[in-house]
Amino acid sequence: MIAIITSARDVAGVAIRQQLLKDYGFVELPEKFDGFPVFTLPIEEQEARLYTTATDSINCEDIDKRIPADIFVFATRHVSKAGVPALTTHSIGNWGKADFGGRDGIICPTSPNLLKLFLQNLAAVAKSGDYSGEVVQESTHHGPFIEKPTVFIEVGSSESEWKDEKLASMVADSLIGGLGDFVALENDFTPVVGLGGMHYAESFRKLMLETDYAVGHICPKHHLQSLTKELLQHAMKACGAKSVALDWKGLGKEKEKVVKLLKSEGISYFKG
Repeated sequence: MIAIITSARDVAGVAIRQQLLKDYGFVELPEKFDGFPVFTLPIEEQEARLYTTATDSINCEDIDKRIPADIFVFATRHVSKAGVPALTTHSIGNWGKADFGGRDGIICPTSPNLLKLFLQNLAAVAKSGDYSGEVVQESTHHGPFIEKPTVFIEVGSSESEWKDEKLASMVADSLIGGLGDFVALENDFTPVVGLGGMHYAESFRKLMLETDYAVGHICPKHHLQSLTKELLQHAMKACGAKSVALDWKGLGKEKEKVVKLLKSEGISYFKG
């Protein structure tokens, strides 16, 4: 079962939820979650259930202990100081201190396949919808702590975008389209961990949109200083990766350290 989570505290999540219910034929179930109705939708041979939580998404710690799903998708707002409109997707976890949910130095399981399909679908709806904002995969960041594969899909980056019905509809379409592609996927992509670059991970975009690689977790340049072999191995296990893609220029002054670490651990790598 696939759990789609939106937060009643998140204006963008509420808007995406409304579009999902309006356009996709979800059926209400007798059960409730956090006092809110739960809805179901068949996707191929799978079932997706739409939940609303009373908690902010990044603070839904251990929600996999309350919902018996195999994979979790959070539909939320994206926030940036620059306020540039953006449609985003990313995996979760903390390369360092857990300032926004989750646990210190813990990277959560994710689905590289679903991340890739979400990004592809976001790019497609953005193109067809004449969307002028950014479409990005962000580096791995924030909570909650969950032990099942989890992916965030978001609309940003300010309140005007969060309340925009058209943008909410684009995210809803990408979410359902991505899940449909995910369930029907016959051949897996090749999962990798990405190292280097900025938070918006532009250097790995081509891998995601134009190759058979699927970047599961991304450690940006500003976290490479604290990257250890244990944390890297943990991230690779969390997304099933056997190799690493490097943003060669985006490794900065940590280039020598990263290459030495990969070679010492016998981890294959390539320049992404």
